[in-house]
Amino acid sequence: MPYDSDATKARIFDAAVAEFAEVGIGGARMERIAERAQANKSLIYRYFGSKEQLFAVVLMSELRKLAEAVSIDPDRVAEYVGELFDYHVAHPDLIRLMVAEGFRYGASDVPDQQSRTAYYQSKTEAIRAAQELGVVADSLDARSLVLALLGLVGWYFAAPQISRMVMDGDPYDPAVLAAHRAALTEAARRIVA
Repeated sequence: MPYDSDATKARIFDAAVAEFAEVGIGGARMERIAERAQANKSLIYRYFGSKEQLFAVVLMSELRKLAEAVSIDPDRVAEYVGELFDYHVAHPDLIRLMVAEGFRYGASDVPDQQSRTAYYQSKTEAIRAAQELGVVADSLDARSLVLALLGLVGWYFAAPQISRMVMDGDPYDPAVLAAHRAALTEAARRIVA
C-alpha cells in the first residue's frame, strides 16, 4: 500500500488538536502527538515545523471553521450568541485552544495577528451596522459589545468547572445546555436593546 501523506497530515492535525486542547502549548509533547497520530515524530516537523507552528496551524484552521459556520448578521445579534453557543457545544476544543493561546501569548502578538484582527474588526463593523439600523443601542461601544457577547458564550466553556458548580450538575447535560442557551440569547437581546 503506498504512503498517503494527506492521511498522515490529517491524523497529525487531529492528534494535535486533542493534545493542545488537553494540555495547552507548553504541556503538549510532540512524542504524544506522534503516538496519537500513529506517525513518526520527524514527519510532524517536516509537515508543520515547530510545536508553536503546529499550534498556529491548528488554531487558525479551527478559527476558519468557526468563521465559516457562524457570523454576526446585524439584524440577528442575539441569535448570533445562540449560534455561537451551539458551535462551541459541538466543538468544545476551540475554546480550550483559545485559552491555551492566551496563556502562552498573553496580550502580546499572536500568529497571524493581522488577519485575525481583521476578522474581529468585521464583528465590530457588524455591530456598528446593527447600531445604524437601530437594532443595537448606539450608546454601547461596538468593540466592548463584541467582547461582551463573546465572553457571554466563551466563559461557560473556558471554565467548565465553574459552569458545573453554578449549574449544580453536568454543564453538558442536554437540558442544562438548552436552558443556558435560552438564557444567553435572552441576555444578549436585553444587552443590545
